Amino acid sequence: MPRLSPTLALSVMLAACLPALALDGSRAGPPAGPDLQNLDLGQVTVRGGLTVAGPGKPAGSAFITVHNPANTPQPDGVFIAPIGPTIDYCSVGGCFDGPHLRSHVLINTTTGAGADAQENALAINFTSKTGKVVRWRPHTAFTVGQNVRVFGSACRASVGGTVQVVPDCLYTPTTGGTTGTVPPTGNPTSHRDGSVVWAFLGAGAHDGKTALNVACTAEEGAGQTWCTNFNFSVRYKGAGTAWGEEKDCNNGNETSEAGSRFLMACTFYGGGGEGTWPFLAYQYVGSGAVNTKNPNPYGANSYIFISGQPNDVGSVVRSEVILDAGNSAATIRALPGRRHADGFLVDGSDSAVILKASGTHAKGGVDLQGAIFPEGNAILLPDTTFITWGRAAFLGKNAAIGAITLGPSNSGTAYSMAAWDNGDLSYGRHLWSRGSAPALASCGAGTLSPGATDDHGVVALPAGSKGCRITFAAARAQKPACTFWMTSGQLPAGSVAATAVTLAYAPVPDGTEIHYQCMGR
Repeated sequence: MPRLSPTLALSVMLAACLPALALDGSRAGPPAGPDLQNLDLGQVTVRGGLTVAGPGKPAGSAFITVHNPANTPQPDGVFIAPIGPTIDYCSVGGCFDGPHLRSHVLINTTTGAGADAQENALAINFTSKTGKVVRWRPHTAFTVGQNVRVFGSACRASVGGTVQVVPDCLYTPTTGGTTGTVPPTGNPTSHRDGSVVWAFLGAGAHDGKTALNVACTAEEGAGQTWCTNFNFSVRYKGAGTAWGEEKDCNNGNETSEAGSRFLMACTFYGGGGEGTWPFLAYQYVGSGAVNTKNPNPYGANSYIFISGQPNDVGSVVRSEVILDAGNSAATIRALPGRRHADGFLVDGSDSAVILKASGTHAKGGVDLQGAIFPEGNAILLPDTTFITWGRAAFLGKNAAIGAITLGPSNSGTAYSMAAWDNGDLSYGRHLWSRGSAPALASCGAGTLSPGATDDHGVVALPAGSKGCRITFAAARAQKPACTFWMTSGQLPAGSVAATAVTLAYAPVPDGTEIHYQCMGR
């Protein structure tokens, strides 16, 4: 593209724009200047690759056609149309034939330099050196000219002609000194705080400095509206690097965390406020990104890729890849019916733990009640692993004995109970059941020992007793197998049913006991 001097570019742009609309809204006459005296402002003007149109064409007409067929090179140049959507062009990503893509300003460029130079279609060098704001603090020195934000203050600001009260306003010292304990608030012209005299500076809502500011509004009747649209296509195969968007962020080695005195983010999503209802997403990847005609129908290998190597000294991200400081219903969610071949969450790292939780969880730690497991496995654990409670009790597969053990250790024979796959059961101390005591009948003044249950117990018999009926507190599903032993040396007769045991024996001496044990469902 032929080089255009800045002076000529500016002159041609002003020549086209000023006749269309002056600053006061009225028509302006043609500007003076020997280079532009013969310019017909109603026609298209081309100078050094810059194409500018005056107001001679009606609004809405496409008077500049920069529209080669889709996927073909477009003509290089800078095209400016200050009135109406009058530049008809085709995106590098393709388009329909006809004036469907229109723009007020169009830049078409093709690189020409070699690998020793970076080329840009649009370059902005922006340096921010003013507007520093510090926070008000008590018993602190401030000087004239500083911009100071007072958190907790409230001031009046006009928005669309309506006065509103906004928080955390800006103030500046008219007299320097050391603050006291009463910071300024409101819109004062003179407020004494210690030896500092403050004056209202501004609401502070618009104190940012930007290299590029794009403001978009969708009014009544608007169709699809994209505030910014990036169309990036790679049409070659081979070595190289291609970024749809690159952001280089450097914070001058100043720590920046949530709640710190310095807050920096490479990308910031603001907005909200009154009148905002939850929209779909802060970032949305449409299903159109999937190449359904390809035998490998996927849009990308990863949505977020954090680069790094196991032997790196540090990391691109120090603390968390995702930090949720909000109150959303869920931090990560997958919708029903979606397929995740490897798993919803996959961890192949050497992290200290896979999942770590703290805080209060009112309904439990892991809730799988709504899940369906066709193979019947809710949790799969590697062999010889344990679940521990406070590292004082362990349940798992004990490699030392090849059994499931419960006890104070996750290895060896120091277990409380062990169960083998073949059905064998071992326990370290005593085996007893916990349940309600059975009822005695026809036993005279016989009594049950403390701890007696349907499974085992001791009945103390009065002298002369000739029989006893032990009715189970809970009926069994089938007749149990019971054994009896009498301290008098007698052998009782009787019957066993699913609901009770009935015993008969010769009269017993004083102090006789019946010991019973019943097993079965």
